[in-house]
Amino acid sequence: MTLIRKWPTSKLPFFTYCGIMLAVVFENLASAQSNTPVKMPSGPNLPGRFGAYYTTLEFEKSWDDLWRTGEHADVVVRFDTGGQKFVFWRGTSYIPCWVTDNGVWYTNAFVERSGKDSPNTQGCCEPMSDKQCRYSHVRIIENTDARAVIHWRYAPVDVHYNHPFIDPETGWSDWVDEYYYLYPDATGTRKITVYSSKPEKWIEWQEAIVLNQPGTMPEDNIERAAVSAANIKGESKTFTWTEQGAPSFRTQPVHSNIIKINLRSSKSPFIIIPTSTASKDPVITPYEGHGKGSIFNFWDHWPVSADASDGRLAESAQRPSHSSLLHIAHQRDDLWPFYEQSSSRHTKIMLHGMTDLDVTKLVPLAKSWENPPELKAVSGDYNTIGYNQSEKAYYLEKTGTGIAPLTFSLSADQEHPVINPVFVVRNWGDEDVWVKLDDKDAERAKVFRFGHRHSLTSTDLIVWLRVESVKELSVTFQPHREKE
Repeated sequence: MTLIRKWPTSKLPFFTYCGIMLAVVFENLASAQSNTPVKMPSGPNLPGRFGAYYTTLEFEKSWDDLWRTGEHADVVVRFDTGGQKFVFWRGTSYIPCWVTDNGVWYTNAFVERSGKDSPNTQGCCEPMSDKQCRYSHVRIIENTDARAVIHWRYAPVDVHYNHPFIDPETGWSDWVDEYYYLYPDATGTRKITVYSSKPEKWIEWQEAIVLNQPGTMPEDNIERAAVSAANIKGESKTFTWTEQGAPSFRTQPVHSNIIKINLRSSKSPFIIIPTSTASKDPVITPYEGHGKGSIFNFWDHWPVSADASDGRLAESAQRPSHSSLLHIAHQRDDLWPFYEQSSSRHTKIMLHGMTDLDVTKLVPLAKSWENPPELKAVSGDYNTIGYNQSEKAYYLEKTGTGIAPLTFSLSADQEHPVINPVFVVRNWGDEDVWVKLDDKDAERAKVFRFGHRHSLTSTDLIVWLRVESVKELSVTFQPHREKE
């Protein structure tokens, strides 16, 4: 981040207008806080039917009235396993956030480019600077009982909406596609693809950021022992902030790839990246320093703020603010390997979600995602396509034209455990499904959930199972048509 940037003189009237409007907004916020603080909105804070919902989240009238949007401006993913949510809100420039059941917000951030690396930009080039969501958009791609898929597309820009690395031949600048595959257990994958004519220049792929509600200091939301890290062997370390800010992360376990952010809530966010043994250097690095009156950093130029600001230090807890804790594989692609890569297109993936488990208890989940059990012994008119780590899903395909059951097994063991697996069966058709696990009927909703994905060329079945095993597991999908 850089210090606050001033608009050029030619922009002064607009900047003055923004300042006046913001003053009105925060005067109203301060007035409201004398009774009840105006909280960043995320929808109902109770468990709800799992799925993605278009909505328009209301914050504060003066702020809401600035927006030229109507219905369906925001997206909220709810879970029936708890009050946690996954939220894409205009007030964060659609930067997606996990929200706890008691209203603490957290994000793994976005792709950021450095303004000094491009001749026409300055400061931070990121969606955080896109205060009006000019280039940041969100849409629901899939929405079934088994999973929700959200597409977030954005262009990193500086606070003047300038685009970095404009290709002189095509006119294209940097763009980013992020796909979020979310499942009923409040876990999912994040697939990040950067399109750039200058991919060799500095790219930041992740930043652990806690968002502080108006009226709260970082300490109200974050435990002093804020970060726990572990590797696939189960070695772990928890790091505690002091009056000097973040501690050194040098004592983290070698090849740490499992991180938990310890919030003051019943469940906290976690991140898992693919293991890299390319180097023994620290995978996570702390965000150094601290803010005024806090052991944590905190700034109030984002979220909610609409003025052209970048890196403004918070003077108090009056406004919404954010606290950065760490980076994963900062400027080190060898510590977080690419999932896909070409000359102008680079992709990385992570597993993330909410948990009440200790960081070491996430090791089996990491193994199940990175080293999933082999799917074998497929019977019926079906072929195995393979495991898609970016979706945490096994893919199969129906080859016959009739209605036939699908049976297969997962060769699980301690190093390749089964934990809530997902299956996509292409060309399944419109039939519903009954599931058997080890020849025993599974209970719908409690043990399995399914949905259909309709495309131009096929109707596919998606099944999510709530099951854990370190022994070979037999699975049968029996086609079923509800009585009409």
